[in-house]
Amino acid sequence: MSCGAVDRAVSHLTRDVTQHHPKVLDHPLKQLDGPTQVLRSCRELVLISNSMSDNGVWNPSTKRFRKLPVWEFNPSRNSSGRAPHGRGPGLMQISGGFGYDKDGEDYKVVTIGQWYHPDDEPKMVSEVMVYSLRYGGWKKVEDCPYWLVKEENGTATGGALYWIVTKEPFSCVRSWILVGLNLGTERFEKVPFPVGLGKPFRLNLAVLGKCLCLISGYCISAKNHVLDHVDMWMMEDCGVEQSWVKLFTVEQLHGRQNFSFLKPIAYSGTGKEVLLEMDNTKLLWYSLEKKSVKPAKVSGGLEAFESFVNLGTLVPLYYGGGDEKGTKKGMEERDDSVIEEL
Repeated sequence: MSCGAVDRAVSHLTRDVTQHHPKVLDHPLKQLDGPTQVLRSCRELVLISNSMSDNGVWNPSTKRFRKLPVWEFNPSRNSSGRAPHGRGPGLMQISGGFGYDKDGEDYKVVTIGQWYHPDDEPKMVSEVMVYSLRYGGWKKVEDCPYWLVKEENGTATGGALYWIVTKEPFSCVRSWILVGLNLGTERFEKVPFPVGLGKPFRLNLAVLGKCLCLISGYCISAKNHVLDHVDMWMMEDCGVEQSWVKLFTVEQLHGRQNFSFLKPIAYSGTGKEVLLEMDNTKLLWYSLEKKSVKPAKVSGGLEAFESFVNLGTLVPLYYGGGDEKGTKKGMEERDDSVIEEL
């Protein structure tokens, strides 16, 4: 699973983020040679990781932790009987996600391994593994028929995980596709883009409230890779094309630091503002009424972070695949590294 280049921060956001100081949260995956990564948060549970073989689901409210068993990829061989990495340069990426199957009332961790070999047939080989927190253990499910455009974890909402993908990973022409992995059926489904999306230079996904958001960035010209503005789209009814609405547009912050990335985090207490994360370094408030932005200052600010909302839950982790109390003992025997909280 990809963790990204910056340390992840667990954000417990309230109506006024300016009144809170960053503080250390104890957690069970101590490592001496680097920070532990927060891969995703889902319904107040957190997927944390040190490496592909050292992962677990943690409840910051109850301090309970479920260590995940190590999975093993066994990609299918091609028609010649050779493994997919038998010829050509080969390219591998590993991604995944953490989401909630609302029909099965189950939390699921997803890991996707992909291999691309331009001199082999088939050129792309994909394998998808799913871990059920309720039943314990990994199982192989339907392969992903697309190449993940970004080596990052899926965006979870509405009982599915979403990614931006493509059929031709090295094509000069961008042919982006939006797909969702239904965590109930464990099958991939194409999701329509908004009508009027145009030809964005950059696409990213996020969740605002409980709705999927598409963040589309546009450049002034094809030669100019500096964003001119960003449109925030929201899908109010997951999977329904007609439910896409454009929430707002943020133009480049002229006269101030230009941004290359914006992500919606949460609505304010009044619902009249949206908290935005800019370039993993700053927080902004966007006024839906005034259509303007202002800084959201956080006392004792962080140099780099990734934020998300975690409100707290008493959801147990002990059902299926073992007892969380067994891991709690091991948790207490390990020193804790640092996860920061806004």
